[in-house]
Amino acid sequence: MYGNWHPELEDLILLVMQNRAKEAIDLIESGGFDANMMNDIGICKSDLPLYKLSLCNDILLSTDDWREDFQPIVDRNRLGCKDLLDYWKNRWKYPTDIPLDFGEYEDACAHFDGWDIEDLFDVNMNELKALGYDENEVEFCHAVLNYNSDLIQKHINMRTNPDIYISGTIPADKAGRADDDSYNALVCCNTFYCDAFDCYCLADLWSHIPIQQIREQEVRMLLEAAAYCDLEKKLKGLK
Repeated sequence: MYGNWHPELEDLILLVMQNRAKEAIDLIESGGFDANMMNDIGICKSDLPLYKLSLCNDILLSTDDWREDFQPIVDRNRLGCKDLLDYWKNRWKYPTDIPLDFGEYEDACAHFDGWDIEDLFDVNMNELKALGYDENEVEFCHAVLNYNSDLIQKHINMRTNPDIYISGTIPADKAGRADDDSYNALVCCNTFYCDAFDCYCLADLWSHIPIQQIREQEVRMLLEAAAYCDLEKKLKGLK
């Protein structure tokens, strides 16, 4: 961890992550803690202000195709998130209209943080090229899974194809969705943020299921989910 996690902010962080606007605002206005701590909740190399958690929620809530039984929960959270964003902007003058730059938080966003190409595919770039893979497409896929924002932007500018299955054991002309050893940058974006709901904590948080304590890992999960949701939209524009 890079900053100082503030235990006294945990109740407020939980309310913000759950989009419980009225309770969060009442707690802030009660003055029971140093408001300066909201400028960095202390889990990343760069400062992570509390309001950016609402930006993360807003990215996820702006998507469609939710399960029918979960849609009322989404609708409720959309209202709470909007109220919080209005509060951050009007009361604290936070720049909520500026898109969140996930490049500042690569360490929290990356699904495979710190993995190099050989870690990911079990072979090096030359071996992947020998299997028929394009070097740029391999680099792009690795950048997405490792959330290297500079390389991601490079390949977005180059319009490198993100919808390619890559495996260290299967030739390029045979790799595909049915192969469990393959990675596809576009598919992985969707998988990573959906898993944050289906397999981890985010569905419970939005459902207001009682949680005794919010931890740093839940905050990092929200960042990762929002980063890959945002990135998926950008990659779809390349197809």
